[in-house]
Amino acid sequence: MAVILALVVRGFEAQAFVIPTGSMAPTLMGRHKEVTCPQCGFVYSVNASEEVEGGPYARRVYSGICVNCRYQATHLDDEPSFKGDRILVSMFPYELPFLPSNASPRRWDVIVFRYPEEPEVSYIKRLAGLPGETVKIHHGDVYVKKKGESEFRLQRKPPKHQQAMRIAVYDDRHQSRATAGRDEWRRWAPEESGGWSSPEPGVSRYQNDEPTEEWVHLRYRNLVPDPEQWDDLINGRTPRRAPRASLVTDFYSYNTGLTAEYSNLLEELRGDSEGAWLQPHWVGDLTLSANVEVASPGGELKLELIKAGVAHQCLIDLATGKARFVRGAETLGEESTGMAKPGRYALEFANVDDRLLLSVNGSWIGSGFEFDSGEGPPIPTAADLAPAAIGVRGASVTASDLVLNRDIYYTQTPGRSDYGPVWEERYPRTPVELFDFLADPSRFADLARTRQIEYELGDDRYLMMGDNSPRSKDSRGWASADWQWDTVNRQSWEVPRELVTGKAFFVYWPHGVPFGPDIRLGPDLRVPFRPYLERMRWIR
Repeated sequence: MAVILALVVRGFEAQAFVIPTGSMAPTLMGRHKEVTCPQCGFVYSVNASEEVEGGPYARRVYSGICVNCRYQATHLDDEPSFKGDRILVSMFPYELPFLPSNASPRRWDVIVFRYPEEPEVSYIKRLAGLPGETVKIHHGDVYVKKKGESEFRLQRKPPKHQQAMRIAVYDDRHQSRATAGRDEWRRWAPEESGGWSSPEPGVSRYQNDEPTEEWVHLRYRNLVPDPEQWDDLINGRTPRRAPRASLVTDFYSYNTGLTAEYSNLLEELRGDSEGAWLQPHWVGDLTLSANVEVASPGGELKLELIKAGVAHQCLIDLATGKARFVRGAETLGEESTGMAKPGRYALEFANVDDRLLLSVNGSWIGSGFEFDSGEGPPIPTAADLAPAAIGVRGASVTASDLVLNRDIYYTQTPGRSDYGPVWEERYPRTPVELFDFLADPSRFADLARTRQIEYELGDDRYLMMGDNSPRSKDSRGWASADWQWDTVNRQSWEVPRELVTGKAFFVYWPHGVPFGPDIRLGPDLRVPFRPYLERMRWIR
């Protein structure tokens, strides 16, 4: 009995860790600043780990760029930097898989392991490849060929992981002040006349009061101001260039923290400023969220996401509550939604990892519908500049609180763009040149030039990657400096099973949130503060 009790206690043993860097953001935050955008009010985080990692040359983060409106906030050096998330790690879940909640390492687990090049140092990453597999990173997604198979297969994330790993594209509840009242900058706008209207400018609420016989659409265009346009807008000038829709990319505010020296984005990009703005990889895997009020019985509601010029739709019959999932001209399947009567519904429609998913009032409807988009590289078209829409026919509907998110894009190599082969003739030197590329459909075919990298894993070997793929030191970028202890010829990207030590499962203390009077006890300590309850959560 004593032996059994000891095993149970060991199996549930947990240890606390502090996340030092941003390689796993947004899932886990390292040292960072939390910024409320002065223009749109969106709250985002900016990496600040280099403030303490730079040794005698460490400098305070001065600016960061809002992912929602792309406004650059400055003077952040006067704001506190918070330590990384404090998490709990189950230390022996893989050694005793027969105990409740324990199991062998699974793909997409967040794993703690000893760094192969320095086994005394612990790392935390997400498990992407399993023993005996060959892993391929292709246009931001993970593909796997198992031992004995000839074809690679796309690896789909479970819905809960998919939700936890998504990153903001645009939250319509936070519209920038400088573009308010300017129709040319409206991201969500009616596609047909006589349909949707916005009774309160600046508020994410759109109505279609009168049922129509034909479809009427409210469509999202990815209208993102570049730094020169922002400079004109905030100084009361007419922008020197008209608004132009561009592709959704892997832009992430967390990677835009800049010192004062590199914060002038109107100059040619150099040093850190290049990394902050040059986040160019097109992401077509999107999720659309909205609150929908159905005022009349009957009619139809459409949720649409476009990837590579192909429309992916969820068509809901508001008389029966039946939803039909369609890709192009092909119907993938049907599910019941419970939306057969007027009411208010929180909807989330996702096209991620070649699978369509619908959530109604927080619950997934079925297991989704998978499809095969083919082996060729996905190439965006002009339709991808306006990749999301809500449509209605024969019903009175109000849509509010519209939010567009994207999936994580895994780059081929940390710290390098996948688009080197795409830009062989000319590399973008400024944000404006990057936007010129992302807004020009005639150049999108060049994205087929991207290469792909394969990683073959031996027995009891794993592939680990960070969620903040462009800034993660992980399997993709390691060397093989472990010859002194590894006698079985480890490949540089492999993590041997004996180095896996635990599974992260809970964020118990993100950081304190200052409130009330601004009493400063140091550069990074404000009182009073409260627990950040909103970010205490299970780790997916």
